[in-house]
Amino acid sequence: MAYINKLNSFDEVAQWYAKTKPLVSKNHTLEQDVRPIGNRARKWERIVRVDANTYALTYGGYADPVFLWGPGDKTSRDQYPVTAAEVARLSPIVWRKHKDGTETITIRNGAGTWQHNQTYSFISRALPRELWFRQTRIGKQFIYNRSQGQTVHLPKTTSAPRHVIEYYKAQLKTQPNHHWVKRYAKEFTPGDDGLSVTFKREANGTFTLVGEPHKVMVKRTRMKKELKASFKADIAGLLESATTFYPMMRDQFSWSLRNDTSKALDEISKAHNIKGFAMSHGNIFNYCDPELIQAILKDPEHPMRHGLNIAAMFEINTVVLGLRNYDYSEGEERDNARDKAIRSHFNRWISKLAGFTVTTLEEK
Repeated sequence: MAYINKLNSFDEVAQWYAKTKPLVSKNHTLEQDVRPIGNRARKWERIVRVDANTYALTYGGYADPVFLWGPGDKTSRDQYPVTAAEVARLSPIVWRKHKDGTETITIRNGAGTWQHNQTYSFISRALPRELWFRQTRIGKQFIYNRSQGQTVHLPKTTSAPRHVIEYYKAQLKTQPNHHWVKRYAKEFTPGDDGLSVTFKREANGTFTLVGEPHKVMVKRTRMKKELKASFKADIAGLLESATTFYPMMRDQFSWSLRNDTSKALDEISKAHNIKGFAMSHGNIFNYCDPELIQAILKDPEHPMRHGLNIAAMFEINTVVLGLRNYDYSEGEERDNARDKAIRSHFNRWISKLAGFTVTTLEEK
């Protein structure tokens, strides 16, 4: 793990910035003011002086005007360059000295519901000694305040700079059915989402949480029994059709078939002005609106019915391949195990796909 100098106060940050000579080379100008926190070979891990009372610690990313990477493109970045306010709002760690002389440190997680390992590594190395970063096996991150024995949840953020917001707005116009474009356009938000964590540094070098700690939320999934019951015959019809045709197509299942089917469905949705379809390479219907799946289930003549049959057969194929690798039983026992596994897997898949389950966030 690369070394970063531990900076325990606003003054230490300001002093380190002042004594660190900016990197100037064919790649960086003096005006860019690249001042590494630790190893100069890891120049992207640096201190940014926002103003005399605000310093950001960053490792690059969508809110670093010099080491800019992540979502967006050149057009959006040129039109909406990263501002000093965005650096201060979105950097992983920001130190501030306030008018009354107090100091605070604000910590922000990565944007998006997935893992942000580079963010975790940077924060854990750049925090002051009294604050520790804690990763867990449940996909959630925490800050441990050693002096107070307090563990504070650090939720993933949704905040993004304007160039990212505008980029996905533009992408939606050209790829309205693309799942990831739709997801990011909805998931990334402008402004401050309030999901950072701020500590006040006390005179004795300890830290006190500012405000209330964020609640730890977990997902709970429940079945809509009455709704699913109303589709019982339709679900059975789809399963029967898929299991009937699967043996004739079992040698054709491939990544190419997934992509070709997804592309064909995208064209069908445009030709028939069908709402709710979301295209994602490698997935056929996984990100579509549940109402669309329900409409296809109810109508055997729906233009997308063949695509849903193929999607169902892919799910059957997943089960069959798994049993082929791990189930060594023979004859009737094997067939019964296969049929049971297919029904169980198919029911979970169609329940999620068609919105027969509801997932809510609840306090742990």
